[in-house]
Amino acid sequence: MIKNFLAYLVLSSILIVVLVIGYDPIIGYYKANPYINGVILLTLIVGFLIYSIKIISLSSEYRFMNSVAFGKLKINDTSLNNYPITKNIAKNLGIISSNKKINKSLEEILDELYSSVESGKDISKYLINLAVFLGLIGTFYGLLLTIGSVSNVIDGLSIEQQDFGVFFDSLRNGLKSPLTGMTIAFSSSLFGLVTSLILGLYEVIIKGAKQTYFEFCESQIRLYYSSSSKLLNTPSSQDNSELISKLSDLVDSIKNMNNNFIKSNEEVKKEISSEIKNISKSIKDLEKK
Repeated sequence: MIKNFLAYLVLSSILIVVLVIGYDPIIGYYKANPYINGVILLTLIVGFLIYSIKIISLSSEYRFMNSVAFGKLKINDTSLNNYPITKNIAKNLGIISSNKKINKSLEEILDELYSSVESGKDISKYLINLAVFLGLIGTFYGLLLTIGSVSNVIDGLSIEQQDFGVFFDSLRNGLKSPLTGMTIAFSSSLFGLVTSLILGLYEVIIKGAKQTYFEFCESQIRLYYSSSSKLLNTPSSQDNSELISKLSDLVDSIKNMNNNFIKSNEEVKKEISSEIKNISKSIKDLEKK
């Protein structure tokens, strides 16, 4: 993360130096087509602000989470208000929630983290393509002006003139408009391509910062998730005592059922033996008769 932030500062410093050194020619090319070049410049400023906000927020989130990971800070609701990504992670892991339980799976937490880190990616890519598109618009606009100017120059020339000095003066004056159109075309292309190049370099730097931050958060989340899962799967001493008590009650119930069954069997045996004795006695009495 530190390397990415330093790369961001170095690139910004180089752009400032180039702007200061080449200010006069840059302003000259800008004035060739101030409207389209102004929109391209606005695209560059908006993209720069988006990338600046993104890398500053990721750097602050990284520093805070790194401090928390090493136990330098205590997580609470007040300290997390300025760090929305870290606060969302802490909420999903049950650190600041009311029930103190993890209500989401590890994949869901990581997917939500990835969505938060990659937010604004589509806008930045659109600005890169928009700069090229605006440059092409300026190019075609300049070419249209050039074609129209050349047509006017050709229509204004006459080979019937005998004075070649006047002929070449009119030709030279007529070519100023086509050259102006070419300046408009190529200045817009230049501004569009340079803006796209600058925003592309920022995109590469921000992409590295996002990857570094996501990998760091992923390792911390997996570590906390695994440790929390072990704690949840390991019963406490109170739970063990309750479980033992319930098992003891179950064993006593089984013993009572077994004893009752044995007693009932003995009573049945006694009744059967008494009946057999009565039957045998009746049979003997019949034989005597």
